[in-house]
Amino acid sequence: MNDQSILQKFHSMIDSLRSNRAINIDTDMYEFNPPATDEELNAARSKFNLTPAMINFYSEANGFNIYWERVEQVEIYEGGYAAGYINILPVQEVFKDWKNIIYFSEDDPCKPLHPIDFFIGNACAALYLDGSDNPEVYYYYRGEKMRPLGVDFEGYLKLLLKSRGFWYWHLAIAGPEHINPAEPMSVEEKNFREIMPQLFPDFSASDFKRLNHE
Repeated sequence: MNDQSILQKFHSMIDSLRSNRAINIDTDMYEFNPPATDEELNAARSKFNLTPAMINFYSEANGFNIYWERVEQVEIYEGGYAAGYINILPVQEVFKDWKNIIYFSEDDPCKPLHPIDFFIGNACAALYLDGSDNPEVYYYYRGEKMRPLGVDFEGYLKLLLKSRGFWYWHLAIAGPEHINPAEPMSVEEKNFREIMPQLFPDFSASDFKRLNHE
């Protein structure tokens, strides 16, 4: 039985990344924050009823970031990248007002989004706060439509462990913004599905099933 906490699992993932000769961790972009204080958790609770998974996670680490890149040469589709980015935001950042960053007017359909993993400047994974006690996580890219990932906060962390934060792994689930029969898979998704097994033999593509958003 595996009784590790989710944070301990991320530390185990880091250990496996360090021992993987095919990749390199950037030590300047690798940091786990101290646990969230009671004051920070209570401030977040005043805006949203935190789920047990959120409380358990942020009580161990109030966010973390990791960046790794492949060392060994692998074939990459043009426009893609073989690297991993994770940037889990502190709880006080998640539930702040994201106006002019995520949404730009009061009737903007993206207003309910609150980023939890701002893995790159223009894209993030965000909670969709629609009144649910356990909100779903969405993929968001600035200027595109938001798309659900079919998981909650806890489920998202589990997929992060399996994906190791690979460059735009979210698109393996969210799919392209516009369906093109000639190009049904984005460059990012093709790279993810083809390169991950080369870097991580335990990778299972079946963990990342494309959702139908139509």
